[in-house]
Amino acid sequence: MPDDTDSEPKAKQLEPPPWKKEAWGAPLLRFDSAWTRLEARMCAWVLIGEIVALCTWISLKGLSAEYGAGDSSGIVFRGLVGALVLGFGVHRLTMPKDAHTGDSLEDKANRNHAIAVTSAVVVGFLGARAWASSGSTYFSNLLNWMQTASFLTLIGGLRGVATRLTLWLALLGGSLATAQGKHINIDVVMRFLTPKLRMPAAVLGWLAAAVMCFAGVWGFFDHIAIESFKSPAVEPCKNDPTKSCDPLVTTKVAHVSEEIGRDFFLLRRQISLDLKSFPKVVSGEKYNEYLRAKDWNAWLAEAPWAMHYPEADVAGLKVSEDSTETRLPIISIPGSAENVPGLLTRELNFIFPFGLLMIGLRFILRSLLAISGQIVVDPDAAHGEEDVEAMHPTEPIAPPADPKEVA
Repeated sequence: MPDDTDSEPKAKQLEPPPWKKEAWGAPLLRFDSAWTRLEARMCAWVLIGEIVALCTWISLKGLSAEYGAGDSSGIVFRGLVGALVLGFGVHRLTMPKDAHTGDSLEDKANRNHAIAVTSAVVVGFLGARAWASSGSTYFSNLLNWMQTASFLTLIGGLRGVATRLTLWLALLGGSLATAQGKHINIDVVMRFLTPKLRMPAAVLGWLAAAVMCFAGVWGFFDHIAIESFKSPAVEPCKNDPTKSCDPLVTTKVAHVSEEIGRDFFLLRRQISLDLKSFPKVVSGEKYNEYLRAKDWNAWLAEAPWAMHYPEADVAGLKVSEDSTETRLPIISIPGSAENVPGLLTRELNFIFPFGLLMIGLRFILRSLLAISGQIVVDPDAAHGEEDVEAMHPTEPIAPPADPKEVA
C-alpha cells in the first residue's frame, strides 16, 4: 500500500522548476521597490492635500455665508463646529478617571459623562444662532480673494486643486497596481497555458500595454498642444508649400515650452502680488480696495516683462496715475484677451500623459523583472494577501514557559 506521506514531495518534483534568477535583475528589483515606496508616500501626501483643500473650501464657504439671505449653509456649519468644539471640550473635562471606585460609582460617573457630552453637543449645535453671521464679511473677503485674485485663480480655485489632486491620485494608484500585478487584465488564456509559457505570454501582454500607454502619451500631448496651447495642427510642406503637412514633433514641443515659460512667468508675478495682498486680507482690509494705480505701475516695473511680451503690449497694462480707482490684485496678460482664471489648467492637463508614461515604464520594468526571474508570473498572484498572511502566521505560537513572565 503506497505511503501517503510521499505523495506531496513527488507531486512537487513533477512541477517545472521556476525561472532562474539572473544577477542583472537584482538592481532592477531594488529600483522597483524604491519606486513603489516613493509612489506610496506620494499617494499619502496627495490624499492629505486633497482633504485639506476640500475642508478649507467647505469651511470658508460655510463661514462666509450670511444667515438670513436664503442660505442656511452658514448656520449649519457653525452648528457643527460648535457641537464639535463644546462636545470635545466637555468630554476632556468630565472624562472618568482610571481609578476604580466600585461598580455603582463607576457606572454613575460614566452616565454623568455621557449626559454632559450630549448636552454640550446639543448646546453647541443650537447655539449657532447666536453667532450665525459672525465673521461672514471677513471670511467672505478671504474666500473671494483666494478664488478670484490669488495664484489659486490660475488653477481653478480650491475646487480645481481638489479635482487635479483626485486625478493625480488615480494615476498613482494605477502605477502602483501595475507594479504589483494587480492591474485590470483578462487572464483566461494564462490559466490554460503551462507554467513555462505563462512568462512569455505575460511579457508580451505587458509590452503591448506599454506600447498603448506610450501611444496615449503622445495622443494626449498632441491634443493638449493643439487645443490648449494653440500649436498649429498643420503647416505648409517644405517640398510643396501648396500642401499641408503635420508639424514636426520638435516644433510642437518648442511651441509648448515657450508657452509654459510665459505661464510660469505670470505665476511668479502673481505670487509676488499675493505676498503684498495676504497681510492686508488677513488684517481684514478689502482685497479689491488697496491696490492703487501708482502701486500697480511700480509693480509692473519690477519684472522683465519685455523678455516674454512685446513692449507695446506691456505698456498697455499701465494705468494713469491720476486715476483714483483701485484694481484687483490679479495679473493681466499683455496684448491678450485670454481669461486669467484657469490659465494654468492647461499645464495641469499634462498629468494625463505623464501618468500614462509612468504606467508604461512600469509595464516595461515588470517585464524585465519577469525575464530575470525576480518575480513569478501566476494568474492567482494578484489575488494574494501577502502582507496579511505575514502578519497572521498559520503555525500556532508556543506559550511562554513560565506564566509569570506574561505579567
